[in-house]
Amino acid sequence: MQRTAHPLTRFREKAGLTQAQLAERLNVSRWMVNRLERRERRPSWDLVARIVEVSSGQVTADDFMHDSTKAA
Repeated sequence: MQRTAHPLTRFREKAGLTQAQLAERLNVSRWMVNRLERRERRPSWDLVARIVEVSSGQVTADDFMHDSTKAA
């Protein structure tokens, strides 16, 4: 069963950003953005705060709290 796109992916695509461009804005690697979008990593609260800020609230902390991802 395929999951729906992660809110971070939807934001990035709507904003017309590549993973590398979003990673640069968040001060993380493209690898980290990829893993977050694939729900393979859970961000630190510091990173969640940066994501919320960069996305102007389009991605929220709740989007990560209820994800069934592996701990970072």
